[in-house]
Amino acid sequence: MNRHAVETFLATRRSASDWSDGLEALACLALTLADTLDAGAGMAIAAVSRELRATLDALTPRGESDAFTRIAAELSATLGDSTH
Repeated sequence: MNRHAVETFLATRRSASDWSDGLEALACLALTLADTLDAGAGMAIAAVSRELRATLDALTPRGESDAFTRIAAELSATLGDSTH
C-alpha cells in the first residue's frame, strides 16, 4: 500500500521538468522506507514514518504544499499552536 503510493508520487515527480538524477538516491530511500512500513516496521513505525515524510518532503519542489501540510496548519491554528 505505501509502496504503491510512493511509486505514484515518484512517477509524477520524475516526469516534472525540475527532476534531476541527483534525486534518484532519495527516491530509492523513499521506496525502501515504504517497503519497511508495508512489511510491518514494528516498534520503529513512527520513526520510519517520519523519515518517509521527510524524504518525500525533500523530493517535493519548494513552494508546493501538500494537503496534509495545509490541514496540519489549519488544525494547529484552530488549536492555538503558533509553532506551525
